[in-house]
Amino acid sequence: MGPISMSNRFAPALQTRIDPQADKSADSTSRPVPTSCETASAAETEALGATLAAGLSGGDVVLLRGDLGAGKTTLARGIARALGVKGPICSPTFTIGNRYVGTTEVVSHLDLYRVAELAAEEPGLLEDYAASGEIALVEWPRDAEAELPDATLAITISHSGGDRRCIEVEDLR
Repeated sequence: MGPISMSNRFAPALQTRIDPQADKSADSTSRPVPTSCETASAAETEALGATLAAGLSGGDVVLLRGDLGAGKTTLARGIARALGVKGPICSPTFTIGNRYVGTTEVVSHLDLYRVAELAAEEPGLLEDYAASGEIALVEWPRDAEAELPDATLAITISHSGGDRRCIEVEDLR
C-alpha cells in the first residue's frame, strides 16, 4: 500500500494505507473519490478502522457494506476502539443497534441485516442513532441508504481469499 491523492478530509489518515493505483487526477472539487486497499488479517482491518476514525466526528454516518463475514464488525471495532470505546464491541444483529461511549465520541453501531423493510419498522428507528450528533456505523445499509442522505463514508469490504480483504472507501461529502 502506498500514498494516493485524495480530495477529502480522510486523505491525511489514509495517505499510507490506500492503493497507489487509485485515481490520482482528482482535484479538490471532485466527489466522491473511491479508494481501495487490501488488508491481510483481521488485525490489519481493525487498524484501518482506527485510521479512518481520525477523520470522523460527531454526526458522521459510515455505511458498512459487504457479505457475511467480510469484516464489517471488525472494521467498526477498529473505529470504536480508536475513539476510546472499552469493552466488547460486537455486531448488534439481534438488537439492531448498540451505543458505546468513548473518550472522544459516542458511537452508534447498527446492523440492519434482519430489517427486511425499513418502512415497516418503527418510525424514527435510524434517527435515534444517526441524527443525534453521534458517529453512526451502519452495517447492511442497503435498504436504509435513502434514509441516510447525509452519510459521510461508504465502505465496501470483500473477501480476497483467506484472511485478505479488499476495502473500498468512498467519501460521500
